[in-house]
Amino acid sequence: MTLESLAIEVGLAYSYMGGIERGQKNPTLAVVERIAEALNVEPVLLLTPNAG
Repeated sequence: MTLESLAIEVGLAYSYMGGIERGQKNPTLAVVERIAEALNVEPVLLLTPNAG
């Protein structure tokens, strides 16, 4: 899945998703949950450093 397709699926701007990826933006818990659902992972996995 590309960052662009993930942004579309989650309903966020591509630039905002890029900011999250680069650590420049801090998503809300609701956004983390939406991203986790789109990736089919538990939200805690996205919040754990070096978990991937």
